[in-house]
Order: sequence, then C-alpha cells, then structure tokens
Amino acid sequence: MQRHVFLPDVGIADVYTDRAFPTKHADGRPISSSSQPAIMAIMLEQLALEPGQRVLEVGAGTGYNAALIAHVVGQRGHVVTIDIDDDLVLSARQHLAAAGFDGVDVRCADGGYGYPEGAPYDRIILTASAWDIAPAWFDQLSLGGRLVLPLSLRQVQQSVAFERHQDHLESVSVADCGFMPLRGAFAGPERVISLGQPPGPFLLADGDRPIDPDALSEALSGPPVEVPTHFTATLREAGGSLSLWLALEDSDSCLLSIYADASVVDGSAVPLLIEWQAGDKKQRLTRALLGKEGLVALARSRDAWIGNGETPVPLSIVSLRAEPELVERMQSYLLAWDRAGRPRTDALRIFAYPKGQTVPKLPDARVLEKRWTTLVVSRA
Repeated sequence: MQRHVFLPDVGIADVYTDRAFPTKHADGRPISSSSQPAIMAIMLEQLALEPGQRVLEVGAGTGYNAALIAHVVGQRGHVVTIDIDDDLVLSARQHLAAAGFDGVDVRCADGGYGYPEGAPYDRIILTASAWDIAPAWFDQLSLGGRLVLPLSLRQVQQSVAFERHQDHLESVSVADCGFMPLRGAFAGPERVISLGQPPGPFLLADGDRPIDPDALSEALSGPPVEVPTHFTATLREAGGSLSLWLALEDSDSCLLSIYADASVVDGSAVPLLIEWQAGDKKQRLTRALLGKEGLVALARSRDAWIGNGETPVPLSIVSLRAEPELVERMQSYLLAWDRAGRPRTDALRIFAYPKGQTVPKLPDARVLEKRWTTLVVSRA
C-alpha cells in the first residue's frame, strides 16, 4: 500500500519505516498521527475483516488505515471513516482519491456518536484511545460483530477486540498499544496536569483526588532519591504487564510524561523508563504513584542495554519528595506482580456491560466503573 501518498510531507526514506508520524499538534502536543504500521497490522488482524463487510472507522487521520480496510473488504464492502477535524477530513479525502480509494465515505463528525446512517456495521475500529465504550458503538454493531479499540485502563492502553453478544461485549484478543486520546463530547475524564511551564512534564491521572501541581513541580525540581530493586523487566513488560498491574491495583497510579525537543527531554526530571523519538521530538513516560506532596516512579538505568526491548533491564524506584510509605507500596506491587508470574496482558479477558446490568463475579478480576459501561478485567 502506498503510504507515501498519505504522508506527502515525509521523506521517502522515512515513510516506509515502522514509525508513527504526528500530523497535527495543539498546545505543543500531537493530537493526530499516522500510526506505527506494526500496531496497525495487529489491530487489523484483531478486526478479522472479510470481503463484503460494512466497516466504521473512528479517527480518519491521513486515510491510510481506511484504505487498508477498503482493500480487504473489496468492492462489495463499504467503509465509513469519521474524523472530528474538517482539515483532516479534507486531506484524508484527497489522499484516498489519489490512492484510488475514493469510494471510502469520509465524514466530519464526532466519532463518539458513530454514524447511524450506515449502521449496522460488521466491524467498528477506533484509531484513538477511548476511556469508555460509547453506547453508539455497541448499538451500531451487529450481533456477533467486532469492535476493536485502544481502551484506556487507568492510562494503560490495550487494543481490545470485543465480540458483541446480546447484552454485552466480550474480548477475544488483547494487545499493548499507545494512541492519542479521543476528542470531542466523548473524551474521557482523564486529567492532564501540567507541572511547570510548557513544554514541562505533565501527569495523566484518573479520579477526582486533589492534586497540587505546584507541590509536584517543586518535588520534580528537588534531588531524586533512587532506590534499587532486585527486579528486572523488559521494556515490553514495564510498559505493559507491570504498568497495568499497578494501574489496576492502586487508584493513586498515574503516568508521568514529557513530550518536547530531545534535548529538553534528556535534561528533564522525568525518570527514564519508556522513551521514543518522533522526528525531532522525544517522549518519555513512566508509571508513578501519587503521594501527598510528591511521587514515586519506576526507572531503568540510562546505561542499560535494551536491545530490541526484549532484554531484561534492572528496575529502580525514584522518590521525588515522597513519603517512605509510598516507596514501600511500590516495592510491594513489584513483588506481587513477580510472584503472580508477571501475567501477560494478551492473556487478559475483558467484559463490557452497559451500566445497570448485573456483571459476573470472576476469579482474580477487577471491576472498573466507567461512564456508560462496567468493565470486568480478569487475569485468569
């Protein structure tokens, strides 16, 4: 597929690499991108497309993913793709026409409402992370159909392929992922809290607990205290299985991140755990626990050889003016995660029930109450 047609401003030497490319920014942060081809392939495999199907995509972006979908469903199928930004809709139409896929129906709308005029759909896919499952996606999906979306579980994103049953959705596969959040009326209540002047660090947090940005900014400006642990983890485990364990076990769990020029990120106070380059920008993030005036975060050595991300590296806990109890709590979670066998995220079973329904009681499950649904997340 001609990806360069959908990214005309990216050099031909870069466009066919396995990289995401931000395509639109707001307030110094990317709000739309062309996703990494590897995760696009994973999600399309989760979608299990077949010729002749009707498909709704929420998040048109450049139009590239819609073209891939249209190629699979063929002339007998029908693809509707939605984006909330009229400029992105216009460029997606132009890209699709140039690539020979002008039969894709590109609409400017809030994807949280779906597109009832084209329903029911055999498949629905989101290319932006969702905090909850909007009622329209459930209602507009055929019985037995699939919904694939990056679902945010306390800031840890999982690409979940749900199959629709009569009264609920049930996962058939789960994969680690990272996407920009859904915007519009159905954006999640996750809070983005700036710590200092842009492009300073920021927190992503759920819930309504009081958070003092000034106190946390001051904590980040002080000397960090690094506490070694005897645990090692691959970057895949650190960003997936371990992060999800912390998220599900502790409501004080949050993400600490920074997105800026590479030199700014390299000199920031955000402990190094996960990091990637996007053009001349770099993003660094780590999982943290919030305290009264400070926080503790996971970190890895700057000198550790990470290879392809599958090499285990030593983990440490960085305390930024946090009370000792918080360090002990993080240590206890690391121990519990390790003793549980480091459960893989792709072994999760996730059930989504519209609010008000009775949900099943499953062993070793966590129940997350969302706005429209109740999620049951089971490691068994």
